[in-house]
Amino acid sequence: MSPLKKDPAKPETIIRAAIHVFARDGLEKGKIADIAKEANIGKGTVYEYFSSKEEIFHAIVDTLMGDMVDASEKLSSMDLTPKQMLHTFMRMNTEIIFEMEDAMLIMTEIWAQGARAIMRGEHEETGLYDGYKKMRAVVVKILKAGVAAGEFREMNYDGVTTLCLAFIDGFVWQFMLSNDQAAFETALIEGVESFMNGLEP
Repeated sequence: MSPLKKDPAKPETIIRAAIHVFARDGLEKGKIADIAKEANIGKGTVYEYFSSKEEIFHAIVDTLMGDMVDASEKLSSMDLTPKQMLHTFMRMNTEIIFEMEDAMLIMTEIWAQGARAIMRGEHEETGLYDGYKKMRAVVVKILKAGVAAGEFREMNYDGVTTLCLAFIDGFVWQFMLSNDQAAFETALIEGVESFMNGLEP
């Protein structure tokens, strides 16, 4: 008898359920049984797709970072100037917090896991590290195009890229602490505008 075919949609269902469980209970307290219950499947079914809770967590990181990278890379196919593209990149990747919902509540654990991996020299194997490398590549490409088009001043691309991503991360954490969307929107408009002004030739 041939083995039963796995459902290609099931991993996504498990990942989304795990996000809710980890957001509610934390990574340490969240259990495979809780994830199975949230996904309306049996505990054994979870193990058919993931060998451990840690593997599920890494899949969450890969999924979240993959979504951000995919959206960012699609900007190059849009009819935008480099200046418009960078502006869109910054707003889009900051405002994504309103779409991530429960996933935002596990971002601290994602960062902590990433930091531990870097300290152990295992960061190249993590979705967070790989995702950030790709995000940096997107920003560098936009900045170089902007300089070539005369829209941006000459600059240290690595330094400005670091500032750009730090701007996004900083705004996300500020919102998480204040939870004031109106104030966030006002500050974001001013913040992005100030950042863009600093790149003018």
